[in-house]
Amino acid sequence: MVTDLVELQVSHDRSLLTKQPQLLKRKWERMTMSPFAFLRGASALWAKLMADEPQLLTGIDGHGILVGDLHLENFGTFIGPRGMTFHVNDFDETFTGPWAFDVLRLVTSVVLARAELRVSGPAVISLAEQVLEGHALGLKGSRVAAPPALQGLIDKANAASMQKLLAKRVSTDGRSLLRIADKTLETPASVSKRVPAALEQYAADLAAQSFPAKSLEVLDVVRRVMGTGSLGVERLLVLTRGDKERWLFDIKEVRGSEFSDGDANAELLVSSMRKALPQPPIGIGPSHLGDLPVTVNRVLPGAEKMEVDSYQPADSSSICRYLGYLTGDLHVRGADTKATWSTRQHVEILKRVRHIAALHKHAFIEFSFDVRRDVE
Repeated sequence: MVTDLVELQVSHDRSLLTKQPQLLKRKWERMTMSPFAFLRGASALWAKLMADEPQLLTGIDGHGILVGDLHLENFGTFIGPRGMTFHVNDFDETFTGPWAFDVLRLVTSVVLARAELRVSGPAVISLAEQVLEGHALGLKGSRVAAPPALQGLIDKANAASMQKLLAKRVSTDGRSLLRIADKTLETPASVSKRVPAALEQYAADLAAQSFPAKSLEVLDVVRRVMGTGSLGVERLLVLTRGDKERWLFDIKEVRGSEFSDGDANAELLVSSMRKALPQPPIGIGPSHLGDLPVTVNRVLPGAEKMEVDSYQPADSSSICRYLGYLTGDLHVRGADTKATWSTRQHVEILKRVRHIAALHKHAFIEFSFDVRRDVE
């Protein structure tokens, strides 16, 4: 079974990145760093596993909007309607389904990230339990404050400035974006020419939210190279002038969930964020880049993802509990059927996580053998 799943993932990656071998190599280099990194990039394997073993998702109540690719590093800081906040920051694979899908993936990511978290085996199991305890609090509507380690991240984000962000991204002549070889690529003219229409459609969608620019002049466009699972997804960084100010926008292709049969839908992605998050990011909206569904997001200072190895092991317990709480709160806000989970169901979730995590560790080794000549 593991061999079949690995072959599926390798084939899936090759089919998506066959015309971009440098990105395929980059993705596989990242995925072979650790079991946690492998999980992040192996969404096709995850979807196939859930489909092949439907019992993993049964017997646990709760259904509604899902993140779809929930793991330890899909949380971060961003500006919401009431200021800087910390929550899930990636809904690229959102769909409607059983809450167990998100929780299994988040808790499995904790177990597989033991090395990154720098804790022992027994300690990482305790962290998995903390996620479930936090999720239960979220389902019950409890209020949980961000732990000091994350509050520090929010405070740092609040101190970020647009001036520093532009200085980092934009060249001194103010006309072109800095080409950072490892993070940006030249954009074909056939893609760049579609950007003005995409921004126009985006601005029209946000008009009801008092979008502050009457028009956006495109100054420059580069392709972004970011993430692991999203490598190969069309993603652009756009420098514009809006009402005499320079603004940056992120345009990202929407491919939808590997687990859902529905078509990619940028409107669904944005509406899911707006419904399920207490403070959705300001400045995000749906659009199309030609025929390609995309989200357009204004790049603002302080928007950063959480990096699992960036905080101290002593903070891991409170952070994992808080991430679980945010997930439970999100599930309730996006629910079409609500539920609370019992201790027995938590035990069952952990049992299933043991199976899934062991399978991913095995698959990580098999995958590393299969692609080693491609990444050496």
